[in-house]
Amino acid sequence: LVEGGGRVQVPTTLNGGSFDLIHPGRVKIPAAEEAPARRLMQAHLELGCQATFTCAPYQTRFRPKFGQQIAWGESNAIVFANSVIGARTNRYGDFIDLCCAMTGRAPAWGLHLSENRRGRSEE
Repeated sequence: LVEGGGRVQVPTTLNGGSFDLIHPGRVKIPAAEEAPARRLMQAHLELGCQATFTCAPYQTRFRPKFGQQIAWGESNAIVFANSVIGARTNRYGDFIDLCCAMTGRAPAWGLHLSENRRGRSEE
């Protein structure tokens, strides 16, 4: 994606990775895993993602607004976004969220739609 000139089209935060760039000595990971982890993190940065590396992106300056359509993958973050902030997201798996960031669009389904935002009971 990077070599092809790919870039994110909307502000895009990053979840924590398997390697801590700020405190690399605190968590030991096998050398064979460190290089690919660094490469993946660097690729995301080169795509234009923000170096947040947090599972709580709602605590950053990139906190979404009420009604904003977003594409997040972190379980705690999607619950917080939908219920506390009132932003709209489904749970997106790895790389689907990146596709949304690169196109600036999210699929019109699930919790993105107003009719799916209220609980229902069935008899």
